[in-house]
Order: sequence, then C-alpha cells, then structure tokens
Amino acid sequence: MTTNSADPKERREYHHVREIFEQCCALLAPVVASNTDVISVSNFGMSHVLMGHFPELSSAEINIVVLTVEKMHRNGRLQARVTKEG
Repeated sequence: MTTNSADPKERREYHHVREIFEQCCALLAPVVASNTDVISVSNFGMSHVLMGHFPELSSAEINIVVLTVEKMHRNGRLQARVTKEG
C-alpha cells in the first residue's frame, strides 16, 4: 500500500476524508439517530446526502464514511463525537 504521507507509519490512504469526517458525522448523525436499528437506514440515502454536500468525494470515500458512521452508531460513539464537536 502506498501513501503520500511523510510519516512512514501512516497507512491511511484517504486523507481528504479525514479532513471532513467530523462534518460528515454531523450530517449523518440525525439520520441514524432516528433509527434504533441502523440497518433500516439506506446506505444509498446516506451516500446521497454526502454526495450533495461533498461532490468531490469518490464512491469509495463515500462508502468508507457511511460504513464508519454506521459502526460508530452501533457502538454508541457517534452521538458522543458529534456532541463533543458541537
């Protein structure tokens, strides 16, 4: 795996996603919070929300964000992160 980072320990490839991740969490938190079972939330719907706000994201980047937000919601960490930032 190649990376553009100066840090040889850095393995992440999607640095732009890291820069906007907090904004993505804030956008998607209300969507998943209104559902007790995040599986009932459409990945397509969440992807559409992100595409509308961040048209520069690739489909792979959008998928990474959606999957991460779902996981954070299931683990009870999403709302805490959004609240901390807000």
